[in-house]
Amino acid sequence: MISLADRLRRRRRFALCWLVALAAGAATVAVAGTAGRRVPRPNPLAELSYYPSGAYLKPATLGHAETAADLAWLRAVQYYGEHRKTDNRFIDMEHVFDVLTSLAPGYRAAYVFGSFALAQEGRDFEKAERLMQRGLERNPRSGSLAFEAGFLYYVKPGGRDLRRAAEYFEQASRQPDAPPQAARFAAFTRQAAGELEVAYALWANVFEHSPNAYLRQIAEERMRDIRAAVERGERERAIRRLNTPVVRVGGS
Repeated sequence: MISLADRLRRRRRFALCWLVALAAGAATVAVAGTAGRRVPRPNPLAELSYYPSGAYLKPATLGHAETAADLAWLRAVQYYGEHRKTDNRFIDMEHVFDVLTSLAPGYRAAYVFGSFALAQEGRDFEKAERLMQRGLERNPRSGSLAFEAGFLYYVKPGGRDLRRAAEYFEQASRQPDAPPQAARFAAFTRQAAGELEVAYALWANVFEHSPNAYLRQIAEERMRDIRAAVERGERERAIRRLNTPVVRVGGS
């Protein structure tokens, strides 16, 4: 039988343990509050930077890679927005978008957004090109992505790469989902690059197959200019007589 004195000693020890636990809990809350105020807020994509590749992250999604890609997309946009407002430096953007697109290889908007942000604002065309090329490798039948690749080269900072632009505009025009202006941009760009024979063939294709009467008229005029310039030995004249191709809404 436990004596009254033993029961009293046990109660005192129990009460003491509770006091210690409460004191530790209060100290923990205080430390957490101080840390929350003093420790710098993490980069919105800091957790993604620990993964050397999206291939390492994908198994951890347990079959929900698309959902994880949606989250990564939101964080990527947040990362872009923060740096767009501050230093305009996008050091981790290529890696971030590589992780995102490894989770969802068909996420074409991510390749486009990331590539143009890197090229135009980040001023790092090499990274922009790598990201876009990965998108084309993973989506070889995408006419819309090929067209965007052509436009990336067409507006390349420091000088247009017209031949590469034309290659991708042509690639885009051969796909079922090609933007309606892909063939026109291909012909225009070949002509601007001085490849008049190729440009003539492309304009002829526009003239023969476009359902738009206005475009057929433009193509016919371009073909006439090229023929006249070649016959007179005035190739530069055909190149100079160019205007920026117009993108018309609604399948023009």
